[in-house]
Amino acid sequence: MIFYKTSSFGNDFIVVDGESLPGGMAKGDVARAICDRQQGVGADGVVYYLRRGRALRFEIYNRDGGAAELSGNGMAGLAAVLIQRRLAASPLTLQSGIGPRRVALLERRGPLTHLDVEIGHPDFGDRGFFPFLERGRMSYRAAGVEFHPVSVGNPHAVVVCRKLPPAARLAALGKKLECHPLFPRRVNVEFVSSSGAEACQVYYYERGVGPTQASSTGSAAVFAVLRRLKMAGERLRIERAEPAAGIQIRWQDGIHVRILTRLVCRGEYYI
Repeated sequence: MIFYKTSSFGNDFIVVDGESLPGGMAKGDVARAICDRQQGVGADGVVYYLRRGRALRFEIYNRDGGAAELSGNGMAGLAAVLIQRRLAASPLTLQSGIGPRRVALLERRGPLTHLDVEIGHPDFGDRGFFPFLERGRMSYRAAGVEFHPVSVGNPHAVVVCRKLPPAARLAALGKKLECHPLFPRRVNVEFVSSSGAEACQVYYYERGVGPTQASSTGSAAVFAVLRRLKMAGERLRIERAEPAAGIQIRWQDGIHVRILTRLVCRGEYYI
């Protein structure tokens, strides 16, 4: 099975043509095997895509084999592969299970592709993800932590901190929140410390993956919550160890994230 590996801010995905999947193989099982960092290729998730005429459909599977509704970095990886292979031109419309999302090429430099990815409108009232919601209430508590629930196509619990605790503490809290009984479909968790109205730092704990270096839907969820709390305006930069690689988010009739994606390699995975 031919695959392409991409990395967006360190959040890596395997991109696979869904037509190449052997008959009888479950997508989740293949994702779990190929994402294994010791016995597989190693990645945070898999993007399966299908071309039907001009339509481009995709599905996301996390490292644990579970399906995800959406992934900004997964969409960026798919778009980078399709553009590099000349299978699609910018702007692309990618069809997900929750509707179409637009991806536009900003710049290409060798293996690097800079993209503008549409995440969409946040939803603070999704009772499918958050059945505990109460009218007029913004924050809730679980596992001893106050969080803000929001859907950006997939579920997120955003925890606002004065200062980010050590990573080991955040990983333990993230694991507790991800699988807490409050969330029937589990939840992605972001811990955020604001550096002002235009910048912040974020620790990501993704559902079905664990700690990750980045998440574009997680960044979008942070942006949505900070805007709701009037702690951010129309733009936000998530600071990272590499200053040139900050994650830029903006509002333009919905949330858009600018993603720098690297095409890592092409290979063949034996099933």
